[in-house]
Amino acid sequence: MNSSIGEAWEEAASDPDSHTDLDYELQPLTVIKLEEKKGGSYMILPGEADHLESEEFMVADPGSVCRLDECR
Repeated sequence: MNSSIGEAWEEAASDPDSHTDLDYELQPLTVIKLEEKKGGSYMILPGEADHLESEEFMVADPGSVCRLDECR
């Protein structure tokens, strides 16, 4: 790692603000649990109003999805 990257890493906040520090906006997501015969995975799409028009989505294994207050 070069020194400028190392210095930036050391100066970075340990709990960055998503908008100020990372320059992105939090958006609502639609989470759909797929049928058990499909492995019980979750499909994660942009918010309710946008998901039919979007080409972006994620598929997550059930072990990768948890409530933030339950994740440790």
